[in-house]
Amino acid sequence: MIEDGVDDGDLLVIDKSVDPYDNCLAVCFIDGEFTLKRFTLKENCARLVPANKNYKPIKITEENHFIIWGVVRYVIKKV
Repeated sequence: MIEDGVDDGDLLVIDKSVDPYDNCLAVCFIDGEFTLKRFTLKENCARLVPANKNYKPIKITEENHFIIWGVVRYVIKKV
């Protein structure tokens, strides 16, 4: 999540009670793996958008095993 300011070693506070919303930063489980991405929902098309230009967005389809595990509420930096 280079371009979102989330660095290796940061602590994330995840809220599982918050409903996901467009462009939220979320911990997602897709096809057997956890990932941290921006969740976007436009015109009934859900995507996971990385914060790194070197990677492409992932379109979520009915074929994917997908859940949003929780929404990031805080990023805690190590000093």
